[in-house]
Amino acid sequence: MGAMDADVGSSPSEVDGAGGDGAGVDDAIETDLDEGEVRGGLSWAKVAVLGVALAFLGFAVGVFVTRDRPPGADSADVGFLQDMISHHEQAIEVSRLVEQYGEDPTVRSFATDVLGVQSYEIGVMTEKLRRWGFTPSDRSDQAMAWMDMPVPVDQMPGRLTDEEMAEISQVRGTELDQLFLENMAEHHRGGIHMAQAATQLVDDDDIRAMAERMVRNQSSEINEYRGTAQTLGLDIDIEPAPVPSS
Repeated sequence: MGAMDADVGSSPSEVDGAGGDGAGVDDAIETDLDEGEVRGGLSWAKVAVLGVALAFLGFAVGVFVTRDRPPGADSADVGFLQDMISHHEQAIEVSRLVEQYGEDPTVRSFATDVLGVQSYEIGVMTEKLRRWGFTPSDRSDQAMAWMDMPVPVDQMPGRLTDEEMAEISQVRGTELDQLFLENMAEHHRGGIHMAQAATQLVDDDDIRAMAERMVRNQSSEINEYRGTAQTLGLDIDIEPAPVPSS
């Protein structure tokens, strides 16, 4: 009876401590939580890092899939490339005539520059379209619809009319130099108009960068044409073009 009396008379705290079922267990749980651990052995910090990593992975996969998907036929990316190829082709046609029949060496060098740069850009743009499953010619009769300014292809800003092209093909020497400087400046201005729109509307980073270069380069060339016309004393007035910073 003495032993039994001793057990019955023990305090609740002494019994809990001996059996490990009361405050001792609670204290252990609280200690674990204080140390930042959750069931399974992962800390709250690790869980948070894992969540961020998974979220980033989902975002990265989404971006990759979106960027890998080709744009539609009515997209700004495709429309800009098709329109600019047509625009460049006329500039190349004019420049070939000036390179062959122009008088002034500086003006002929301008024509050579147009031939080199715009032929290269046509190649880049054509290849870009090919990778997306398009060609420069599989297009509607309307240009600039991608920038909400639809016009017939032959009425794109800066494009020379059939009559202007006929005149350029017939003249030679200084008269051809003058027509080149005057008409190519306006041709560039029309191309700049489309390229500026493309910098705001296209999704492809490479196309946007190309459009930005077109704006800078052709604006600079307009000002060079203006200076050359003044130096040669030609009776034309070419409006200067603002050149954006790179």
